[in-house]
Amino acid sequence: MQQYEELLRIAQYINDDIYKQGFNLKTTNEKYDAYNIVVTNNKLRKKTERLFRDGHHARAVEEAFKLIDNLVKKKASLENTDLTGAKLMQNVFSANNPILKLNEGKSASEKDEQKGYMQILAGCMTGIRNPRAHETDWEDTEERALLLLAFANHLIDRIASSTAD
Repeated sequence: MQQYEELLRIAQYINDDIYKQGFNLKTTNEKYDAYNIVVTNNKLRKKTERLFRDGHHARAVEEAFKLIDNLVKKKASLENTDLTGAKLMQNVFSANNPILKLNEGKSASEKDEQKGYMQILAGCMTGIRNPRAHETDWEDTEERALLLLAFANHLIDRIASSTAD
């Protein structure tokens, strides 16, 4: 217990000293802000950072999920089709005959993962992208936008690691 209390005193001393030096979350280098922590994909950053930082949170989220749609189309070699949104995700990540595989698809768990991500991606197009694309007054808080951008970042990583059948 005594070691714990000593660590707390040291941490408080360091925190107080940092504060006295004039540093806080708003004045430290931007590389430590929440956006930079959760949005690590360069393509996603290019599409969303300016919108997000300018306070256009819903537009940043919309662009993130439009990017996902376009990345899937390109990776699945379906750029010359009208297939988009939920139907694209259901076709490309089909549990039974996927164009893009997230895994080997041999075990029940691997099949569940493929099906689950197909449903997640299709749901994102319907429930996240579409409302922002079709409603002119749709708004997102900064916090909600960050959560959705972090989720988009994860999905982009999964798409990037998928393999064409």
